[in-house]
Amino acid sequence: MSDKQPPWIEHPNIWKTRSAFMSFLRGGIRRALWNRSPIKLEFIKQNRRKIKNPNPRGKVETVWGGTCALTGLEFPLNQLEVDHVVGNHSLNNLEDIQSFIENIVLVSFDDLQFVSKDAHRVKSYADKNKISFEEALIAKQIIEICKNGKEKAWLAERGVSPAANAKLRKQQVKEVLECGR
Repeated sequence: MSDKQPPWIEHPNIWKTRSAFMSFLRGGIRRALWNRSPIKLEFIKQNRRKIKNPNPRGKVETVWGGTCALTGLEFPLNQLEVDHVVGNHSLNNLEDIQSFIENIVLVSFDDLQFVSKDAHRVKSYADKNKISFEEALIAKQIIEICKNGKEKAWLAERGVSPAANAKLRKQQVKEVLECGR
């Protein structure tokens, strides 16, 4: 980058940390290059199809949609995202810029898939934590159940006496989810 100071050092009033600057950069690249990518837009056009309207009060019988590659379920287009089959492209340092841009925009249709918005969040969580999609699905369910202390009621509804502390209750929730109660 030459002898110039990094932007977060030169402009600490704009970006408090390196992380804040890298977040700004990632977002800008995604909005400017990925969201408007002609390859992504053509992928949508070529892979969408008419599906039964899931809205029971909908005025039309069919809507544009597709199948989530991760769950196999059909969704309307507004509930789908175009995902990179191989994801988790990081941009944490200035040295990562070129590879990040290449991985985001230099793709073919074989590199892309439709996924539902919820499944995409789970896949991203799995990639970030280096766990399987199934493990991430359970982890995300545990997080949702344990938000705001809701796990006590959730466990009681399933006939489990809630443990004394949050860590043990979280383990109980995991065990219940894994055995499918």
